[in-house]
Amino acid sequence: MTDEATAPPRYHLDSVERIYKLGPHTVRAVNDVSLDIGAGEFVAICGSSGSGKTTLLQLLGGLDRPTAGTLEFDGTAMQSMGDKEMTRLRGGSFGFVFQHFNLVPTLTAEENVEAALATAPGSRAEHRLRAAE
Repeated sequence: MTDEATAPPRYHLDSVERIYKLGPHTVRAVNDVSLDIGAGEFVAICGSSGSGKTTLLQLLGGLDRPTAGTLEFDGTAMQSMGDKEMTRLRGGSFGFVFQHFNLVPTLTAEENVEAALATAPGSRAEHRLRAAE
């Protein structure tokens, strides 16, 4: 049994880039990022406006795909996953709180989490327990 100190990283990024074409312009939103993030590790992504923080988070969360480099989660290259496989990974492994929240204002925080679990495997009672955690 391996502990977190010797376990392989949950995320492994090697020379990851995300480039957008905007008409005649090229925007290099993420440029040559290499890092490992272990299970249970807490990471803060800091930088000035327009420095690529949101783009990097979208890559890590499977909402976007890198233009170049390798992005792995639990040893699987995310850029090689099909849309259905990526959707299952997002639904089972990632949680998002967007910059503009996208929360239902009439629900509590716990109820918003439970609502997001509505399509996840498990019973309503299991979703309620998971949301409470």
